[in-house]
Amino acid sequence: MLKRSLAPWQSTTEVRLEVGELGTESALTEPTRVFNKNFVCVILANFLLCLGHSTVNPLVATYTKYLNSSAQLTGFLTGMFFGVSLAMHLFAGPATVKFDKRKLLIIVYIIGAIANLGYAMFHSIPAFIAFRVLSGVQYSFFGSIIITLAGDHLPKVKLAYGLGLYGIGGAIGNAIAPTIGAEVLRIATERRGESFGFTALFLLGSFILAMATIPAIALSPDKKTKEDIIQAGVWYKNVISVQALPSAAVLFLLMIPYALINTYMFEFGKEQMIAGISTFYMVFAATLAVSRPVSGYLTDRLGLSKVSFPALVIFAFALFFIGLSDTLGMVLIGAVISALGFGAAQPALQSMCIQSETAVRRGVAGNTAYIGIDLGLFLGPYLGGLVYAKTDYPVMYKTGVLPIVLSGICLMIALPMYRRRLKELER
Repeated sequence: MLKRSLAPWQSTTEVRLEVGELGTESALTEPTRVFNKNFVCVILANFLLCLGHSTVNPLVATYTKYLNSSAQLTGFLTGMFFGVSLAMHLFAGPATVKFDKRKLLIIVYIIGAIANLGYAMFHSIPAFIAFRVLSGVQYSFFGSIIITLAGDHLPKVKLAYGLGLYGIGGAIGNAIAPTIGAEVLRIATERRGESFGFTALFLLGSFILAMATIPAIALSPDKKTKEDIIQAGVWYKNVISVQALPSAAVLFLLMIPYALINTYMFEFGKEQMIAGISTFYMVFAATLAVSRPVSGYLTDRLGLSKVSFPALVIFAFALFFIGLSDTLGMVLIGAVISALGFGAAQPALQSMCIQSETAVRRGVAGNTAYIGIDLGLFLGPYLGGLVYAKTDYPVMYKTGVLPIVLSGICLMIALPMYRRRLKELER
């Protein structure tokens, strides 16, 4: 007897499935180990994207000021990246269904390398806008492709655990990249001026993304057939997965407070006169690297609801605690607590999205998940800015509890629909 692909709320002892019941998506074609060649390549590809992206992106506002842009234009150019990424999801989902995801990933990295090369070669606002649009296109397609590839190359009964491991690469890349970028900019500027400093920074970003094509090339091609593509339907049916929308809505709400942490922590430290606030991100990333795989493992063993709801409670408490913090020690405790909560909830919700669809439409589910993620990252700083304009940063962080509460309510509504969908897919 073979084990059935278990629903995330079930333990591995609850259900068994006869060989004859496996249907067309046979378990014989499914990976049996988490650490297989393809999944390791996915982790490396994700790490390099996050490393290249976070080396450059935190310094975009600094670069636009160097180009003498206005404050309004700087704000627009900083946020335009996520706006373009959101718009391109209209095409990213259908592309993952129609084309080989491995080839798409290689193209995406080449686009990213070209965009950064363009930043390096042409130091002007019009050129920056053009290549920033290209970067947004790259980022949009990458998110939909990479999480789908991760799901394709993981055993179903260990999906949440695998997605937790997959997230470690991103956490490490995002943690170390800003420091690397800032140091490269500083050293190059000291030697040959600010223009050369930014050129060196962008060339580094281009090199990292070019190197990322190596694990992408090493991936196995897609196994989908022409019949699979035809069954998926016309392109507009593959933009959004209705089945994945409920979990994407939870992800959207979860990303709003995460965006507050990511965007305003430095300014919060200045307002509270807390020195060394940059260590928050290192502690946050280190805790994420531990909490994501552990929570993914627990999700596969104990069930989605037993992990997700406590994680949301922990994350909500962390936002409130950060709002109360007035010393570096308290802020770092908040970093640990928030990373435990966020790191536990995210892999579970991502696995919920991926498992809501058939194998050929996993890319559509991944695209839907990233629409929610990008929308939360796009709106979070704006909403936080509105609250700050009327109050201060401590109050802003405390109000970040509200979207987490709403995400818990949405999850309670989404879980019964998700369970019904899994039963449909098992037939």
